Amino acid sequence: MKDFRQDFQDFAPTVYLDCAYQGPFPRLTEARVQGAIQTKCYPDRLNPAEYFDLPDRVRKRFAALIGADEREIALTNSATHGIGIVAAGLGLKAGDEVVVTSRNFPSNLFTWLHLRRLGVCVHVVKPAGHHVAPEEVAPVLNSRTRVLAVDWVSYTSGARIDLTAFGDLAHRHNALLVVDGTQGVGALPLNVGDIPVDVLAVAAYKWLLGPYGTGFAYLRRDIQDRLDLPVINWLAVEGSEDFDALPTDEFTLPRAAKIFDVPETSNFINLSALDASLEYVERAGVSTVYEHCGRLLGRLGEGLRRRGYRLSDAARPEHRSTILAFQADSQDATTELHRKLRANQVAVSLRHGMIRVSPYLYNNEADVDRLLEVVE
Repeated sequence: MKDFRQDFQDFAPTVYLDCAYQGPFPRLTEARVQGAIQTKCYPDRLNPAEYFDLPDRVRKRFAALIGADEREIALTNSATHGIGIVAAGLGLKAGDEVVVTSRNFPSNLFTWLHLRRLGVCVHVVKPAGHHVAPEEVAPVLNSRTRVLAVDWVSYTSGARIDLTAFGDLAHRHNALLVVDGTQGVGALPLNVGDIPVDVLAVAAYKWLLGPYGTGFAYLRRDIQDRLDLPVINWLAVEGSEDFDALPTDEFTLPRAAKIFDVPETSNFINLSALDASLEYVERAGVSTVYEHCGRLLGRLGEGLRRRGYRLSDAARPEHRSTILAFQADSQDATTELHRKLRANQVAVSLRHGMIRVSPYLYNNEADVDRLLEVVE
């Protein structure tokens, strides 16, 4: 396999095993950002067409990444924004119900809880473990349920859920399945055409290696007309690229998710970086990322088991992702172990009482062995 480490900065002496926290820029992205900065320093070099061409390129890359139509992709600044498009746009009211889980990332939890001010009943399912199972959600779904909101990959344990099972469950009650895919998209193969997902919101600064403050939302075409649009992004208006013939008295919006784009869509510094990072992910291949990280986490899991540590459900094949979490015998011991790892320049995260390990293409077996040496 290609040595991908050369595509990134040298992290030495740190062993960086924390892509689920922040995905670093590839060298390709770093160079593209420098070019974008020069454009801002010398604005006469900025081609006006890029205000429209650059977002379109990024939109097409996102669509190809998940097997969607580009008309189903809205460019956002976060998973929160993507989820908010639906939470605010559906016009939910008293009598409507939403089901979430207490293990959801805050962007997929607080957004829905905020609807309680409108009288919406928001059920918070508390799973027995660190990820939710379909049978834990099923009892609270009913004819009043409008949305079931879940995370594809747990940001704490790394456990992946079966989106088909949850989508089928939601659709049996005529509810929408809204998914935060931030910890999976870019690292796990996905084709939204094969699964019953209605909305997929993703922040791009982790496994997509993009800048903080970038992301996208997949909005299935048949639900877009159900979403209210309280704020118009002028860049999405048909004909807005022609300043000499801008519509004034009346305007037309395209039938596409781009009407939900974040304002100032063509932030050319951020989007130039994102475009380059997505290009890198395309070249490397999502399946390559998944297989490479799988090998490293398999090695890690075996080593941790031999040393007596407890692994999260992400160690099970049906829940496998590119994240694995583990625990010592007690919370105090786990916290101290995390401190020890950081002190020994092994970068991992502590989440809900577990040490979360998330490698990427720049990691190798020596990095895993270094972590195992520290936790010996």
